Amino acid sequence: MKDIIGLAVLTSPLFLVVPWLAVAVFVAVKTAQLPKIGVAKLAAGAVTFVLVFLLPFSDDIAGRIYLKHLCSTEARMKIYQTEVLPAEYWDVQGRPRFLAPNGFVDLKLLPNRFEWRNIDEPYIDSIIKIEKSRWQLIDTETKNVLGERITYMRHFGWLNIFSPAPNIGEGCELSRQKEQEQEQNFFLSIFKSAEPNR
Repeated sequence: MKDIIGLAVLTSPLFLVVPWLAVAVFVAVKTAQLPKIGVAKLAAGAVTFVLVFLLPFSDDIAGRIYLKHLCSTEARMKIYQTEVLPAEYWDVQGRPRFLAPNGFVDLKLLPNRFEWRNIDEPYIDSIIKIEKSRWQLIDTETKNVLGERITYMRHFGWLNIFSPAPNIGEGCELSRQKEQEQEQNFFLSIFKSAEPNR
């Protein structure tokens, strides 16, 4: 019973689609009744139906398309400064000891002067809303930004407002392996071994 109630709560904004579907059909029928030749009537009605029906979802569709574009062309990492770490942070083969067993970097295994800072700034703030996030790795002793990872997040469309359990949005999607590779590349571009062969 809880599953059914949960489904009803999460899908409640979709119930708004039913009356809008009736509006789209009505407008399409009226458009098809305009004085035109048979095939043109059908085409005009079909195009009108699609345009009217998709209107409430247009901000969500445009946001998703633009986010995908930003993630593939603008999301990147930038390295500003490298840091030399002493030998205890590397094994005998020159591999970093600051990698956790899951393959991601564990900041606790690095000197405690390094920390993340996130800066969110509006990128587009109109019908669609997209934020740019700059994750900066800071050396707290020198206050220098060693590097940053730039990513984007979009807010879901206006229909999400009507959900009793609204989601904020979505960001650039990466597979776990790709995210792991990017994180390792980022840190290994910043942190270097004191030994020249590492």
